[in-house]
Order: sequence, then structure tokens, then C-alpha cells
Amino acid sequence: MKLLLATIAAASATATEANPIRRVVSLLQAMQEKIEAEGKRQAKQMDKFICYCKHNTEDLKGSISDGKETIELLASKIEAATNGKAQAEAELAQAKEDRAEAQKTLADAEATREKEAAEFAAESGEMKANIDAMGKAIPA
Repeated sequence: MKLLLATIAAASATATEANPIRRVVSLLQAMQEKIEAEGKRQAKQMDKFICYCKHNTEDLKGSISDGKETIELLASKIEAATNGKAQAEAELAQAKEDRAEAQKTLADAEATREKEAAEFAAESGEMKANIDAMGKAIPA
């Protein structure tokens, strides 16, 4: 009986203890499950990354084209402003010349008017003296 119990105990011990081949097969199956789960996770991340790249590329293309349009617009504005500045500088130089000429003309005109006023005053005084002399001579 003891022997029977020992044999049953030994048989149950070997049954509960997995044999080495079974353990290797179990480990390989566990590794396969982990690898498959990791592959699914990486595939999901890759899909997200591809979607991100696709949308990001479209956004960047749009931004680049908007930037190029803005560059062209600003370049034309700069060119127009530069041309406007050159024209304004030319007009300013012409206005300064015109002003200087007008001041010279004004100074000449003032000198002429002062000369004419002095001549008029001299003639007027002489004529008033003659008129007064005639006025005195007529009643006499």
C-alpha cells in the first residue's frame, strides 16, 4: 500500500510538473502572443503616424503656397513703395527748387517795388509841389 501511494504520488508529481518540452512550447506560445500584440500595437501606431504625415504634409503644402503668395504680394508692395519713395523724393527736390526760385523772384519783386515806391514818392513829392505851386499861381 505504501508502495502504491508512493507511485501515485510520484505520478501526480510528474503530472503537475510540466515536462521540459511542454514548458518550452508554453514559453514559445507566450512569446508568440506578445509579439503578435506588439505587432498590432506598432501597426496601429504606424497608421496614426501615416495619417499624421499625410495631413501634416497637406497643411505644410498649404502653408508654403500661402507663404509664397505672401512673399509675392509683399515684394510687389515693397517695389511700389520704393517707386513711390523715389517719386516723392523727386517731387520734393523739384518743390525745393521751385521754392528757391519763388523766393528769389519774390525778393526781386520786393526790390523792384521798393525802387518803384521810392521813385513814386520822389515824383509824387515833386508833383505835389508843382500842383501846390500851380494852385497858388492860378488865383494870383
